[in-house]
Amino acid sequence: MDPITPGFIALALISLGPGLLWVWFFYRKDRAEPEPKALVTKAFLYGVVSVFPAAFLEAPFRRVIATGRQDLVALLVVSVLVVGVVEEISKFVAVKLAAYDNSEFDEVMDGIVYAVAAGLGFAATENLFYATTYGLAVGVFRAFITDLAHASFSGIVGYYLGRAKFDARHATGLVARGLGIAIALHGTYDFLIIGGIVPPALGIFMVLATYAYLNRKIAQARTLSPFRTRLAATGAEAGAGAGAGAQAMAQTRASADATLEARLPAGSHAGTTVSPAAPGMTPSQPECLGSTASAAVPPKEDVTRGESSGTSEW
Repeated sequence: MDPITPGFIALALISLGPGLLWVWFFYRKDRAEPEPKALVTKAFLYGVVSVFPAAFLEAPFRRVIATGRQDLVALLVVSVLVVGVVEEISKFVAVKLAAYDNSEFDEVMDGIVYAVAAGLGFAATENLFYATTYGLAVGVFRAFITDLAHASFSGIVGYYLGRAKFDARHATGLVARGLGIAIALHGTYDFLIIGGIVPPALGIFMVLATYAYLNRKIAQARTLSPFRTRLAATGAEAGAGAGAGAQAMAQTRASADATLEARLPAGSHAGTTVSPAAPGMTPSQPECLGSTASAAVPPKEDVTRGESSGTSEW
């Protein structure tokens, strides 16, 4: 396909666009101390590059993958020990080179964020290859389902990589555990889907289950974050500020009411409605015309001054 045709541009957008949306989705999960966007982008681009050595190493086994249903044993071996191993290690190396030694990588959650970004860079580029070969429909499916699968596999590795960075004594074992889990999940998924052993709907369920497992690791990473107290303190300060503001508002209102009441003549507050006698009448006689207005209301200009004063203090 000519790389400058509108068709290729459409395939590139459908392959790369969702990958970037998934990066944003996972990036927002790092609430305590979000990572620099430039470093996350770097991890994504390293993931893009990591596709090429992986494709080179997998090339001799493409025939087994293409005819996998004819030899399920060979397909299982290639799915786990070739595709799973090569791709997960390629993405691991990408995040290790892109961000592992950076000072911004300072908590376990960071390992997940950078590894997911590298995994999505890998997936987006791989999706473009598949879309140009098999068409737009394949590209659309892979852009959402396969992207999430790669993000979840890589995120699991990233969790253990993050733990390894701050536990030198057990670093090798932690990294091996993360890679082992990701390779097993990745290889099993590929074997079941490529071999036609399960329907695509069950494959989607498997991806969602893997994402749920990663979500558990994200929750664990948050509890290990040295910045979680900062996030809690920020929330507490916001709540305290809102409470103090409401209290100050109530005090200001009370002060304004007290000022206005002090400026009114005696007998006009507290609901008093005593009326003076009209000319030629005794206080015990009712006023004519059925008037119920309080005579204690001050002149209009005094009321205006009182209200103005109250408004300014409010």
